[in-house]
Amino acid sequence: MFDSQMFPLIVAGFIVAAILIPCIALFIVYRRYKKLAKSLPSPFTIQQTGEKTLVERQQALMSNLLEGWAKLPAEEVDVSRHALWTGMLLEAASDGSIDHREMKFVSDLFGRMSGEKMNFRPVIHAAELVERDKKAALAEIAKARDVSNPSKEHILAGAFLVTICDHSLTEAETACLGDIAGALGLSQRERKAMFTNITERFGL
Repeated sequence: MFDSQMFPLIVAGFIVAAILIPCIALFIVYRRYKKLAKSLPSPFTIQQTGEKTLVERQQALMSNLLEGWAKLPAEEVDVSRHALWTGMLLEAASDGSIDHREMKFVSDLFGRMSGEKMNFRPVIHAAELVERDKKAALAEIAKARDVSNPSKEHILAGAFLVTICDHSLTEAETACLGDIAGALGLSQRERKAMFTNITERFGL
């Protein structure tokens, strides 16, 4: 049994822990965000780049993505395509609003992959479902943990392209890119290298 002098100390200990633990968790998340942000173009750089230039670079990287997709190992295509689809939807919903430009981009990309025109309204519905259960969406992406690194880089490149569709890059979107990379089982070094490569290919 605790005596009357110990009880206030125990309560104080619980209060301090309740304050410190969330602060430490937030600090860890912030440090991860800062590390990842260094591998991506800054929001200021994106905003200062003309819309026409961004669209041209986006289209060029999408064409590059599609060309590379055709070279992926046949046994990895289906699982990588599903992870790409889920990752792009998750990224589109990550900032709390589902932008029609993002949805149009997703529908255009998958339409070009399948050779069929895709209506973007069902894409919005799918993004809303993914937004409601982020944990389940990341579990779906994790099914691609065993694919090759080129396949994983294609998944990240697709998610990145969705992010800059509205010509911005928020902290929430950057954090989501990190979550997708984590779900794919990429180390800090691997994800930094991949995002640096994607950024260079995008020209920023």
